Amino acid sequence: MDASANRPDTYVPHLNSPTRSGEQQRGFLRPTELILAAPTPRLLLHSVYMQRSIVLDQLPVWQIGRSKDCDIVLPDRWCSRHHIRIERQGDHRYYLTDLKSMNGTFVGNKRIQAPYILRHGDRITLGESELEYIDLRDVPSPHPYTNHSRESKAQVTVLMTHSSRTQGEMWRELLNSQGLSTIWATSHFELEKIIAHLESLNCNINLLLLDLGMPKTNPYDFCRQYRQRYPQMNVILLSGMRTRVHESECKWAVNQGAMALFGGLPRENLFGELTSITERLQTIAKALGWTYFNPEALTSTLLKLQDAVDTEMSGIVL
Repeated sequence: MDASANRPDTYVPHLNSPTRSGEQQRGFLRPTELILAAPTPRLLLHSVYMQRSIVLDQLPVWQIGRSKDCDIVLPDRWCSRHHIRIERQGDHRYYLTDLKSMNGTFVGNKRIQAPYILRHGDRITLGESELEYIDLRDVPSPHPYTNHSRESKAQVTVLMTHSSRTQGEMWRELLNSQGLSTIWATSHFELEKIIAHLESLNCNINLLLLDLGMPKTNPYDFCRQYRQRYPQMNVILLSGMRTRVHESECKWAVNQGAMALFGGLPRENLFGELTSITERLQTIAKALGWTYFNPEALTSTLLKLQDAVDTEMSGIVL
């Protein structure tokens, strides 16, 4: 393992993780090792290319499998074309149903034979792919997203790149708290290759949060060129871990084609930066045409994030 893995602010996308068959695969940090704070039901999917955090409330029913007409496409030859369905129930819990798949669906090490109520931490194995169900809500309650107009919309997804693991996790949780799904791309590949891979999975990217420290991509070159290649995708640049950026830098970024340049999220007194963080999220919402805002979920997420970051900084393993 890379020696940098012990530094909490270093993003390590190549840790080995065991599959159900006992084999090793290259992936991201396991969910149990991640900072999790947003009170939003979601699925985490890890691969060589990326980590996906899929907010389930964007759709009432999700179909997952190998076919490109699925809501979540898995490029896994051992998955059936339409492998499973995940459906929201009246109590705002989620039921998992196997769609008579050839190789079956496993939660933990147990193959499911009937609809299964998902619980926080459940690991779902389909072929050689693994999803983890995350739900930090303490008790069932009417969900703030219910009956919102976005139920009829398509999925909204933000693609992120981060050189700092902690920054990436904090951004993922803030975006997830507002019902926005995220894809966190590994720095092992050029950005164009990541986007091409996502396009092959019929995954539309509405916004790119691009870290200036991305090693295999020149962010300003990408901004200058992306409008012709990806006209449907807006770009916001991130200054990595620098929490303050000069106004002249922001103007330069906009002149290169970005919507904005954001400083890094602070690791101390996060809640004290509530106004600034809210403004950044509103800029992101504008880029996405996303009118929904959940201040309660944001407040809860910030408080939990601060506790988690403080714990990491004190040297305690989460």
